[in-house]
Amino acid sequence: MKGGIMLPKLNLELTIEQEFKLQVYQKQIANLSTEECCKLLLEIITQNMIKDNLIKNLLRSGSNGDIK
Repeated sequence: MKGGIMLPKLNLELTIEQEFKLQVYQKQIANLSTEECCKLLLEIITQNMIKDNLIKNLLRSGSNGDIK
């Protein structure tokens, strides 16, 4: 990129610990009702949106030198 910020290459693979946690979660949700799964999914989506906003805010503040 010309004049852009160079970002490091990111490893997007799951760690062994994350793989294990994922398997545990899969076993746990197998016993949940559809309604419970929907509630959990909405909570996960909400948390991911909050995390996205936090990351965007940190990136913006990094270029401005302050956190808003």
